[in-house]
Amino acid sequence: MALIKDSSVEAVLGAADIVDVVSGYTSLRKRGSTYTGLCPFHSEKTPSFSVSADKGLYYCFGCGEGGDVVSFIRQLENLSFAEAVEHLSERFAVPLEYEEGGRDEGERDRARRLQELIEKAATFYERWLWDSKEGERARAYLEGRGLGQEVCREYRLGLAPGQWRGLQKRALGQGFSEDEMEAAGLLIRREGAGYDRFRERLLFPLIDHRGRVLGFGGRVLGDEKPKYLNSPEGPLYRKGRLVYGLFQARRAIAEADEVIVAEGYTDVLALAQAGVRNVVASMGTAFTSHQLRLVARFTEHVSFMFDADAAGIEAIARSGEVARAEGLRAMVIPLPAGSDPADAVKDRSPEEAKALVASKISLLAFEVRRALDESHLQSVEGRVRAFERVRALLRRASSPKETEEEIANIADRLRLSQENVRLLLKEAGRGGHSGGARIRTGNPAGERPGGTLERVLSRDTVLERDFLCAAVAHPKAALPLLAGLTPEHFTDPVNRQVYLALADALAAPDPAEKIRELARADDEAGRIFVRLAFEADGSRYSEAVLREHNLRLQDRNLERIISLMRTKLSSEGLGADEERRLVNLERYQSRLRALFNAEES
Repeated sequence: MALIKDSSVEAVLGAADIVDVVSGYTSLRKRGSTYTGLCPFHSEKTPSFSVSADKGLYYCFGCGEGGDVVSFIRQLENLSFAEAVEHLSERFAVPLEYEEGGRDEGERDRARRLQELIEKAATFYERWLWDSKEGERARAYLEGRGLGQEVCREYRLGLAPGQWRGLQKRALGQGFSEDEMEAAGLLIRREGAGYDRFRERLLFPLIDHRGRVLGFGGRVLGDEKPKYLNSPEGPLYRKGRLVYGLFQARRAIAEADEVIVAEGYTDVLALAQAGVRNVVASMGTAFTSHQLRLVARFTEHVSFMFDADAAGIEAIARSGEVARAEGLRAMVIPLPAGSDPADAVKDRSPEEAKALVASKISLLAFEVRRALDESHLQSVEGRVRAFERVRALLRRASSPKETEEEIANIADRLRLSQENVRLLLKEAGRGGHSGGARIRTGNPAGERPGGTLERVLSRDTVLERDFLCAAVAHPKAALPLLAGLTPEHFTDPVNRQVYLALADALAAPDPAEKIRELARADDEAGRIFVRLAFEADGSRYSEAVLREHNLRLQDRNLERIISLMRTKLSSEGLGADEERRLVNLERYQSRLRALFNAEES
């Protein structure tokens, strides 16, 4: 933006009536030579805000905010210095001069005329929507969407006539040219002839944060194509540089210290009508860095509330990356599958709508859930890949607390204990692991290398761990079962170590104390005993679960032995005794499976 001359700034300060400006934001009462009122910068019940017309200054004795009329507008409207001066110059009709290198007077006159033209067009479209016979269809459409006249008028919705030259005739009659209409994005030229760009479309004025109409978004009311038609890029409108609804939401954003970003125009209207006033729209695409920098003038907290479909989820992911890069604190407001924000609040009370907004989760939580939802968690390999993806996401956490908040969900989805999730994350960080290679850790005796992640995610490991938890919960029932097992029933070396120690612990005079003692060990087995100590109350595991897991442990052990014998049979053959043993083992396995099928039923 060109530099405004100091003389012009002084002229604006001299012409602007600070009492008149401030009165637009708070009610003032004259007391002597000053005016007082409630401060617009903070909440208060007793007036502590003063304005001096003579000095052209304001000051709040409560929060300490103070300055001249330019700083007042800058603060309240979140404008740059030049934008605030231009805003006041337009209001008080003060011409501005710019330093060398700025736009010349001809350019500024053209810009003013285009702004005046598009503003008049917006007013024309508004009247056509509410006052014309042709507007009945559009009014019925809005009513069907649950959008009342009050919110539609606030956001200045309009309707383009179905005529080819409805706006063109009126603009030309008011002294504007076709060239100006084309530059403002209101007219299309084909083979020398001009006609209205927008015809028989519901129009959403695209208003910048200063309240200036820069373009329109048009929606058909029937099945015509394209469904949406926006103003083209030009001297006024720049795609990706404007945030829909920011002008109406700016004060609510500042008060809430949060901006909610929805996807479309009607999402904003529906949320605003439901009492969620700090809402804007990205206009159907992922938020750009320029848009985020614009809302960052008002707050560093941004919550994305996009459609709950594949496109919306992808847009959240892209927008979240941009928000993170801009240093903003990003959250996500989940919606029911297949819904959009407008649908989600249509039949809700203001309290219910605000409760929905309050259900937001962190961007990291959204990313972790998405990664797990997109993974094949039925297989060990799928869970391993899912963990690798989640671990990479957790590196983006802004704090250890944010990581900790996701551990319970990760543990539940991957069928791990929270202790194991922390262990794997800790070992991965210590080993500097990256990419798709296996995590390498110090191995317990007898463990093959490179297996920590695969080991804790395998179904045998999960079964073994659950059996041990159930055993601690029911020690009397567990003792004879433990005696009937061998270390070979446990494929996981750490589980095997815990099994051997647990059998002795449960036979001790005070099993609970013995388990607490084992939990003090600074190794993986010790961490498992910590979990076992918490499971000792028996609230999660019944005796029936204990018996079923015991049978399944025996079945899995038999399956491994039988598999090895069958492999040997096909490769080199078995002796007569070995063949008889294989047959007996298979018969025993069949009876065993019948037993745990009976347990399940």
